[in-house]
Amino acid sequence: MNVRQNELRLTVEIRQVTDAVECVFHSLLLHRTLGRFHYNSDKEFSLGSIGIKEVNCEQIDMTYVRVNSTELAMCVDEDIRQFKYEVDEATCSGSIPRRTPTVGSPTDTAIPLLSAQIGLQFYTKAKRQSMGAVVGSWLGAGSGGSADDGSVWEEWKLILDVFRVESIDELQKMRQRVADDIGEKVLDICEHVNHNHYTPKMPTRNEIPDIFETRFSDCQPYLFKIRRQAVPPMATKQTLAQAAMSRWKDILAV
Repeated sequence: MNVRQNELRLTVEIRQVTDAVECVFHSLLLHRTLGRFHYNSDKEFSLGSIGIKEVNCEQIDMTYVRVNSTELAMCVDEDIRQFKYEVDEATCSGSIPRRTPTVGSPTDTAIPLLSAQIGLQFYTKAKRQSMGAVVGSWLGAGSGGSADDGSVWEEWKLILDVFRVESIDELQKMRQRVADDIGEKVLDICEHVNHNHYTPKMPTRNEIPDIFETRFSDCQPYLFKIRRQAVPPMATKQTLAQAAMSRWKDILAV
């Protein structure tokens, strides 16, 4: 299955980062989450229902709808809180390299801070390990439960151009402006995700963990991974395990 890659871009005030990401990601997960599977046989099943919940944003004049699952919300929001922390840390530190916004200022006196990225990937687990993956696990290079273990079939990249405004009037303008922008993005999301032929086929009983997240008691979203990148990735030296893994891949490719 080919990867469907989508890119969304928003201009936000730094206090709006959390609301903006939560709104976009929970809107996506609303379309990528099903009720619990109840199998009558290996291939015959029924689906439980999922509830929905309206959430009022704190820093943006809008309300969005998410899956009414405290467990799912806590899982997603923890990654978003960490992303916000990394954004705050990057803006406060003069030594951390960062991307500057490439868009125009949203208000007359808004101060550009940085351009940050966060992504939501949906993936399926590999049905069986390749020799390279086995070698990687021997060397401690494995990363269980991540999209690196399987095949990503859909990816959403959210780019945030982050500014700071000082006046209450400008912040109020940003509250409405960002609400309008996110509203358009959510409509785009609805248009793109409602194509069933892009999603993995429904699994048999044994295939459930390869396609759906099973740790939540009240819903089953497609397997997903959040990728944070508040600052540009730093070049790092290869560890011994990484070098050995790279060498094994070269050997196996011959």
